[in-house]
Amino acid sequence: MTIKLVAFDMDGTFLNDQNTYNHQRFGEILQKLRAKGIRVVAASGSQYQRLQDQFDEFKSEMDFVSQNGAAVYSEEEPLLIRAMPEDAVTATLDIINHQFDPSDIVEHLVVGVKSAYVDQTISKPVYDLTYHYYNHLKKVVNLATVTPKRLRDQITSIGVTFNEGVNFDEKMNILRQGLPDGLSSQTSGYNTELISENTVNKAAGLAELQKKFDIANDEIMTFGDNENDLSMLRLTPYGYVVDNAEDKIKEQVNHFTESNNDEGVLNVLSRLI
Repeated sequence: MTIKLVAFDMDGTFLNDQNTYNHQRFGEILQKLRAKGIRVVAASGSQYQRLQDQFDEFKSEMDFVSQNGAAVYSEEEPLLIRAMPEDAVTATLDIINHQFDPSDIVEHLVVGVKSAYVDQTISKPVYDLTYHYYNHLKKVVNLATVTPKRLRDQITSIGVTFNEGVNFDEKMNILRQGLPDGLSSQTSGYNTELISENTVNKAAGLAELQKKFDIANDEIMTFGDNENDLSMLRLTPYGYVVDNAEDKIKEQVNHFTESNNDEGVLNVLSRLI
C-alpha cells in the first residue's frame, strides 16, 4: 500500500465533540506525513475561512476541500471555485422560504467565497450556533432575496437546518425533489442539508488535488462519518468510518476506526507512518 494523500472530514470525524483536536499529536503526525511526501487534506462542508482558523499553525502544510468540494485550496491558493448560477440561487431560496412552514426550519444561510450570510432577523442563539461552523458570517437584509450580484460574492452553497421535531427524511425529500436542474443536496449531519451544483462533492474536490499532484484513487486514505463523506469514502479502497457514525454509513465502507472523541483519525494515521 502506497498512500500519497490523506483526507478527513471535520465535524464528527476529526474534531471531537468539544470542536477541537489534539494539536500536539496532530502536529507531530503532520510533520512525519509531509516528510514522507504525503499530502494532508481537511475536507469539510464548512467554509475555507473556518478551516484556516482551525489549522492556523499548520495551514501552510495542508490542502483544503471546503463546502463539500465547491471550494478547493492548495498551497494557500484557490484551485477550484464552483459557483451556483444566479437563477438557481433565487429558485432555491424560493423553495426554502415558501415550501416549508417557518417552524420547520431552524435557520438557512447562503455561503459564498468571501463569507457566509444569514438574515439580520436571526436570533442570537441560532446566530451563535451558525457561527460555530461559519466564523466568517455576515447579517444581511432579507436573505430570501439575495443574489450573487447583491452580495458581490460567488455563491457556492446554500444550507438549511431543520428543527429536531420534524420528520427530517420527509423534509429532505421535499427539498431535493423541488431543487432546480443542476443542483443537489447532501446531508452533513445535525438535520442540515447543503445545496450546491450537482457536480460538487468531496471526491470531486479531491480529484482537483489528484490532478495537480498526480495521485491515483488507490493512493488515497479518507475518513468520514456522514452522507456527504461517502463520495470520498468510496473513492479509495482505504476509506475509514469513525465509530460514532450511523450504521447506514458504516454499511457502505469496509474500514473502521475509533470515534471522533477517541482520536480515531489520528490513530490510523499513526499506524500509517
